Amino acid sequence: MARAISALRVLALAFAALASAITVAQADVAEFYRGKNLRILVGYGPGTGYDVFARLLGRHIARHLPGQPTVVIQNMPGAASLTMTNHMYNVAARDGTAIGLPARGLFIEPLFGNDNAKFEARKFSWIGSMSRDVATCFSWHSSGIARVEDAMKREVLVGSSGVNGSSHQFPMLINALIGTKFRPLLGYVDSAGVGLAMERGELEGYCSFTWGSIKSARPQWIEKKQINLLLQLTTSGHPELSNVPLVIDYAKDEPAKQAFTFVFADQEMGRPVVAPPEVPSERLAALRQAFDATMKDKEFLADAARTAIDIDPINGPAVEQLLARIYATPKGVIERVKKIYAERTQPK
Repeated sequence: MARAISALRVLALAFAALASAITVAQADVAEFYRGKNLRILVGYGPGTGYDVFARLLGRHIARHLPGQPTVVIQNMPGAASLTMTNHMYNVAARDGTAIGLPARGLFIEPLFGNDNAKFEARKFSWIGSMSRDVATCFSWHSSGIARVEDAMKREVLVGSSGVNGSSHQFPMLINALIGTKFRPLLGYVDSAGVGLAMERGELEGYCSFTWGSIKSARPQWIEKKQINLLLQLTTSGHPELSNVPLVIDYAKDEPAKQAFTFVFADQEMGRPVVAPPEVPSERLAALRQAFDATMKDKEFLADAARTAIDIDPINGPAVEQLLARIYATPKGVIERVKKIYAERTQPK
């Protein structure tokens, strides 16, 4: 009996010590953030999907972060968000005062040997993802392209924000694996520019804009039936798009299915939120806790609903597990996708 009581005392003391350590760590974190700015970097310009999500997060996350820093949104467009992602990894302060929303598709670029991707994806400090999204391929209503089969019959001009971005790579992959004739046109900074170009009649479509972004940033396209949804670019469909086919359903063989799975698996982390590598553990823990709390915050969810933003979050460890699965893709599949991208980026 005495031994049992002694063991309980030891356990109680251990819990007390742990609670004390946590309290001290929280106080240190609060002292660090008090009076500071928390920068949220966005790899695209104002009004784009990633920008809308970043500003939504920025309006609420500080309430849940010890010390309640002032949130500042910083747009850093360029190279389909590669400019910002490289900055986050190599230049941004590693003290917990900078986080960002990079394009999710960039994180497989190191697997392709892209020298311009100056980062190791799994070394970022992963905070979470605000949604699991579904990229789409769609045409403008006046283009004459109503179904994906129409895009197999003639060339369709689609917008591209950079050869390393999904708006360029996705249509190339689809062309190679299912026989469409999308032609990505470079020269647009982001989805906002592509959208304006479609509305002016310069472009016939876009392959990468997500369903969530369309609803939040361009709801009029849906309300006025200005776009024809051709494909869902994902491995599992969105419940609101049951009448829109999955691209994987058009795969002609198992290798094509594997390639689509590799490229579109990252839809599960639709709006990733990261910090630079080597953020002090107690501050990363605080950022993760603040993020998780924000995703459940009633005011945050009401704000998201007002702007038609879908929130379907996963936490930091879940993102790390997803990346581990992606990075375990057989080399043969990666090489096939890499070859498709390389061949289709050569000048005519």
